[in-house]
Amino acid sequence: MPKLSRSPIHLLSAIVTLTTDKLWDLLLLDMARHLPLVEQGRFLLMTGLLLLVITTFSTTLTQYWIENESRGVALAKGLSLGVLAGIPYSFGDTEVGLVFMAWSGINELQKASMQD
Repeated sequence: MPKLSRSPIHLLSAIVTLTTDKLWDLLLLDMARHLPLVEQGRFLLMTGLLLLVITTFSTTLTQYWIENESRGVALAKGLSLGVLAGIPYSFGDTEVGLVFMAWSGINELQKASMQD
């Protein structure tokens, strides 16, 4: 297997981001559809902020503790992935999301094969 450059995010960070992002496709937009218009806006805003906080927190901790990155770098990556997860559009089904996951996964496989 050819050596890829190191993924910018850990596989666990990619999984958390894509999982929270997938909630938009599977559950949240259908829930909002049945609400009155004013409540829809409030629901989408609050849900987006909640997903932003959850993803930012978990990604920052993963990058800081597992990838041993500085607090600033880990927080920057956490915020950027949190923003992606908080937008009410699923990017995980796009090519960008699949590249994120594949790149991180291949790096983890390469690490495991070097340790054996």
